[in-house]
Amino acid sequence: MAPLASNKVICLVNGRIHRVSGGDYLENLDPSLQTVIKRDYPDSHSHSFICNEHQVKFRLEVLDTLFHLDLQKNFTVNDRLNEELEKANFEIHDVEEQLEAQETLGEKAADKVTEFVGSWNFILIYTGILIVWMFLNVTGLFFGLQWDKYPFILLNLFLSVTAAMQAPLIMMSQNRAADHDRLTAKNDFQTNIKSEKGVAALHEKLDHLMMDDQTSNMQIQKIQTEMLGDIQILLNEVYQQNQDIRERLDDVEDQLDDFEETLDNIEENTDDEEELAAVNENIVH
Repeated sequence: MAPLASNKVICLVNGRIHRVSGGDYLENLDPSLQTVIKRDYPDSHSHSFICNEHQVKFRLEVLDTLFHLDLQKNFTVNDRLNEELEKANFEIHDVEEQLEAQETLGEKAADKVTEFVGSWNFILIYTGILIVWMFLNVTGLFFGLQWDKYPFILLNLFLSVTAAMQAPLIMMSQNRAADHDRLTAKNDFQTNIKSEKGVAALHEKLDHLMMDDQTSNMQIQKIQTEMLGDIQILLNEVYQQNQDIRERLDDVEDQLDDFEETLDNIEENTDDEEELAAVNENIVH
């Protein structure tokens, strides 16, 4: 095989001869593109040449690989997010419903008594009873009876008994309120844990979108730009080849015109010789 010119190289894919400007050496390509080429052509080296046409093909393979890797990463992040949310799937109870299901008759009565005692109606009624009690026992207007004279010892006993009875009822109601607060706090705690895990998983997904996907998108844009450059070079080569073919066709047409003109001259000369021969023959006769 004859040695190649300095501006001619052989493509490692199909062995065709190309100009150096019609492609590039492997050492000048991206590492990802080199990896794909060396996978299909393990005998290639850094000084191997590949034309623009086949570079487009391998860049498409790199793009396809990047798309699949990004898709796999997204699936992995989504699976991790769903897994975290499933782990944090705590059972949230309806506090009111749970307390009502466990509520006894005594607890209901304690709640009602506490609700009444802690109102203005109880204060007004109780105050009214005390005033009427003391007034009747001081004045004796109720049929002259004074069943609890001053200093109202029976009234003090009544007040003491009432206070003694109210205290445990209020404590029972407070215990139920404490149970309500405890269950509510437990639900809030579990909800906060679930929200925290969900937010952490969402942050991880956002970080993946901002870092990994952004890097991949930039790499994809770079590859696409290089592909457009290769395609533009191929189009320029095709255009140049068309121009060369047109110039050759023009040269062939010019040669054909010259050839036709030469044929016409030959025919004219042949006709003149025939006429001259006929005149000489007439003269002889």
